[in-house]
Amino acid sequence: MSNTRKVVVIGAGVSGLTSALYLLKSKKSYEVTIVAQHIPGDIDIEYTSIFAGANWGSFADDHEIFLQDLDKPGYHYFMDLARTEPGAGVHIVPKQRYNRQSEMGKDGKPHDPWFIREKFVEGVRTLRKDELPESVGEDAKDPFVAGYEYQTITISTNIYLHYLLQQIFALGGVLKRKTIKHIDEAYNLHQSGERADLIVNCSGLLASKLGGVQDPEVHPIRGQILWARNSASKQISLKIPGFKDESVYIFPRKEGGCIIGGTFMPNNWSDVVDPGLAKRMIERAKKYLPELVDPNYEGNSTEIDVYRYNVGLRPGRTSGPKIEREGDIIHNYGIAGAGYQASIGLAEYVCQFAEEFYQQKSRGGNKL
Repeated sequence: MSNTRKVVVIGAGVSGLTSALYLLKSKKSYEVTIVAQHIPGDIDIEYTSIFAGANWGSFADDHEIFLQDLDKPGYHYFMDLARTEPGAGVHIVPKQRYNRQSEMGKDGKPHDPWFIREKFVEGVRTLRKDELPESVGEDAKDPFVAGYEYQTITISTNIYLHYLLQQIFALGGVLKRKTIKHIDEAYNLHQSGERADLIVNCSGLLASKLGGVQDPEVHPIRGQILWARNSASKQISLKIPGFKDESVYIFPRKEGGCIIGGTFMPNNWSDVVDPGLAKRMIERAKKYLPELVDPNYEGNSTEIDVYRYNVGLRPGRTSGPKIEREGDIIHNYGIAGAGYQASIGLAEYVCQFAEEFYQQKSRGGNKL
């Protein structure tokens, strides 16, 4: 019998791959097998990670300290990765957020997120009025009155997921394309041929269906985005009055081109692209970031050159992400739209729980 710590990770999205990599990098004799229905390179609505805009911009409210703490390690990790690992598909860009009049507080000031107020991120500055979008047409009803900028990252998901996978392979990790219907099946899929000691459940949205888990709190948050060849110098985001589930966000990618979004539609399982929404997204992109259609910037086309229309289902969970250990199973799912930025913080928890499990196991604990 091997003395290694035999672990099976369910799921090869960003949470599963990062959890596997951090276990392998911990130098604690982990022997990690990843079991997944979808793997890097696949394009499938159930494989959420490929469709992500993939930037860092914490969604945590002021009182959500746990979520803030999940996001914090990711900012430093990805900023460092952008500066030291050119093959990771991560690059640093400025992000501008524009506030409308309706978003201002009673004191006439915007309620900036925690990472701006605390200057947790680099390059924080208040935008000048001439840097805000023009409030003409429909925007005149709820004009732009404030905004901020900070330095953040955009991740090219197809490059980064393969980057993670190659590191996993280099450290002896194994990937198996398998579809499992019950979590107990994972114990018998370890690369050693022996029964796994520990399961790390990073099944994402499939946690709602996976036997032995079937979490009723897990639900989809539908997102529709466009992949375009037009390049941009910065990220932007803003709200659209009258469209509750729609907003504008644009994230340029390192290799050129950009992601244009998007939507946030809870409990919507539809995988069908909405052509009316796609048209609105294109018009908004041209309106709020005109350099996208400026030939003088990176030789852009004068129209938005879309090469793929995507629908993805973010893995939401009613009471927030489940990151906890239940006996010999560590759960890590339900992170909604924060998968990339929280992946490092989540993986650190996985390593902590795994170490606690094996320490207890070595002491002969009956209740793991």
